[in-house]
Amino acid sequence: MSPGALARLVIALAVVAAIIFAGVTLTELNYASGHPYAYGPAKIIAWAAGAGVVLSLAVAVLAHAAIRTERP
Repeated sequence: MSPGALARLVIALAVVAAIIFAGVTLTELNYASGHPYAYGPAKIIAWAAGAGVVLSLAVAVLAHAAIRTERP
């Protein structure tokens, strides 16, 4: 597998991970808004999933930069 193909695979997987993390974030925030007295863990999970979105997108940006520097 060439480095460019590997970087494209990493981008695809990072985007899928970001979408999943975003779904978890929205689910937990919806739960927290519906349960005003039992929302503590839901907010922690939502923050962690939001951080997962940011981290996944950072990995995708780094892989994209690797593809761009590969080209002459």
